[in-house]
Amino acid sequence: MKRILIVEDTIELAEALQNSLEREGYSVAIATRAAQAGALAASHRPDLVVLDLGLPDRDGYSVLEQLRSRGDDAPVLILSARRDEADKLQGFRLGADDYVTKPFGAMELLARIAALLRRHERTCPGAGKAPAAPAAAPAAPAAAPAALPDEALRERFGLTPRQIDVARLIGEGLTNAEIAEKLGLSFFTVRAHTEQVLAKLAVPSRAGVGALLYAG
Repeated sequence: MKRILIVEDTIELAEALQNSLEREGYSVAIATRAAQAGALAASHRPDLVVLDLGLPDRDGYSVLEQLRSRGDDAPVLILSARRDEADKLQGFRLGADDYVTKPFGAMELLARIAALLRRHERTCPGAGKAPAAPAAAPAAPAAAPAALPDEALRERFGLTPRQIDVARLIGEGLTNAEIAEKLGLSFFTVRAHTEQVLAKLAVPSRAGVGALLYAG
């Protein structure tokens, strides 16, 4: 299953795109900030990144630069409201593979994503497998300080140790089934923990958990 990382701070748009991609059979993670995107790119190892430029903590170009500087050659499709030719050229100069302006047609976007993945697979036969290159390893520690510490999750939100584990895995983009396998719990136990995490953090969706964890 191909993995896609959506970097988009408008949660409603990110989740709508996530639903469309999951219906096409992709595994999808969402980052709402540049710092979160760096951490998820290291842990999720996406086969493709859909990247917004107007992020709240840093410009999306910085995410693109970070990916390319550490040797990540996954296709990057910029999805932005910026229509100026200068913005598009900057994206391509930094290593973007495609540029789509908002508003966009969902079917066209899905077709572009599929085409980028096919092209990448032809040119990089190992695409979709965890890369062996050690250059990707140093990226994760750099983004870690952006996450809320366990103490804050316990004292400010009343999360239990298990709920903190679940919340962090939700923030990494894992599904309930993946979390259950990782933690050695039943699917129904994880689902119950997830509902409690959403209620305690007062967020409406799984994407909101990641946004809060990496709120800086």
